[in-house]
Amino acid sequence: MGAVDERNSRISAYLERLYNQATDENFQIDESEYKSDMDKLFTTTAWGFREILLVVAVGMELDNAFKASTGLYDCNPRAIYEGPIKEFLIAKEIPHRKSGPLNVAKATVGLDHTWAAQRRPSDVAEKVVALVEYMENDTSRQKTRVTKIATSLLRRLIAESNRMEALSVEIEPSADPDFLYKLCYELITKAPDSGNTPQKIAAYLLKSYHLAMDTGIIVTGEEDRASVTSTTSKKPGDVNEESPNGEIYKIYEITVKPFGIARIRDSYDCVSKYNEANDSTYNEIIVICRKEDCPEEMEHSPLHSYLGRFAYQDIMYYFWDIYEWISDTLQRMTPSGRIEFYSDLNKYIADINTAETVKRLWQKLHE
Repeated sequence: MGAVDERNSRISAYLERLYNQATDENFQIDESEYKSDMDKLFTTTAWGFREILLVVAVGMELDNAFKASTGLYDCNPRAIYEGPIKEFLIAKEIPHRKSGPLNVAKATVGLDHTWAAQRRPSDVAEKVVALVEYMENDTSRQKTRVTKIATSLLRRLIAESNRMEALSVEIEPSADPDFLYKLCYELITKAPDSGNTPQKIAAYLLKSYHLAMDTGIIVTGEEDRASVTSTTSKKPGDVNEESPNGEIYKIYEITVKPFGIARIRDSYDCVSKYNEANDSTYNEIIVICRKEDCPEEMEHSPLHSYLGRFAYQDIMYYFWDIYEWISDTLQRMTPSGRIEFYSDLNKYIADINTAETVKRLWQKLHE
């Protein structure tokens, strides 16, 4: 067994021990010294703060000399989180983000007060610093404080998982396009979840449409979150329609945020880099958005669904009203395609990592 495999095996075994303690009602922990700090980590939607604390506990288990306050990256946090830690969270169905802890800890040497002041919300970051200091000030050989913090954290994560699971909805299959449109409209207007909701809806609509019509077209982007940039994901748009061998037919940007010149420049940069890397010449982007999201300088259309276009250097952006586009796509789908779309959307919302605001609205819409 190589060094990495041995390390990962140690981490997996450690997390399993913690999980068994966390789920053992007879295993008592005195949280009086840190309870309010720990509770604070669960008052924000920025999950990375609790995930980075788990990374720190694992790092301290692997190396007695590890100090996250002065050398966070000494424990190789990306490798241990995106490897054995995330595998554990997935296996136990515990809510997590793809690179949550790395997002809150990037560009820092250690988890100290300087780091906390630069994070949002900073008051939550300060609690992470307090908990790290509490663990690092442990003078016992058994690392009692680390075990306590890690077990307490896991208990809360497990409770969060159970709470999210209770928000799942059992749906009756429906092919009614008006009913499905209403669900989409309510989700986008009331629970956009930083753009994740409209992006998922658009991707699932296109995917179900092509599957039901047996077009052979593959839709990509349904697995990505809206926070994943096109550059990071190495694709030219949020959602793409492609051939089975990967040739892109259509590129879509899905948004309910302003798509002005700054966003267009970012998109242009991503597409240009993609074209250069893949020896391609894609020069058309379909932007699915609200009317108010279109650039002021756009050449307006006299139509309702198609809002207009904007040329930026050698790329043309075509803007479509998101609500009209959803309704039109639902109408053109087969009944089986609509049922598949409804099922995909429900599965996504039931997923343990989908935002609570989306889950609660979905539950309310089905009462």
